[in-house]
Amino acid sequence: MLYEPGRESVFVLTEAVLRTWPGTPALMLAQFDRLLAVESLSTVRLGVIPWRRPVPVLPRHGFTLCDQRAVVVETFDDERVSIDSVELAAYEETFARFEQAAVFGGEVRELLLRVMKEFRNLGDAVTP
Repeated sequence: MLYEPGRESVFVLTEAVLRTWPGTPALMLAQFDRLLAVESLSTVRLGVIPWRRPVPVLPRHGFTLCDQRAVVVETFDDERVSIDSVELAAYEETFARFEQAAVFGGEVRELLLRVMKEFRNLGDAVTP
């Protein structure tokens, strides 16, 4: 879907997500490389809420809005899909608030490259 002409995908992450590493620095560098590649697509807008900005709402779980028709709510052990218009509207409003707080374009690329550099330095520090 990321490559489908006429479709726009918008992703918003917190900087905390970028700095939470479930593997080695090398694994994280590969993830950042992929984020930079996806961010460069004309069909994708990737935003990150930097540390220096407060989050508008505490992000207690992930969710995905699907073409204003459904929301997929993700928890640690499950996910559920809702088509309830009231719930969908609440998630759309929440997403809009996250999107307003995020940086995009050149700013997000700078942030990603800065955090990548920090992971490279971590990789150098753990290399025997």
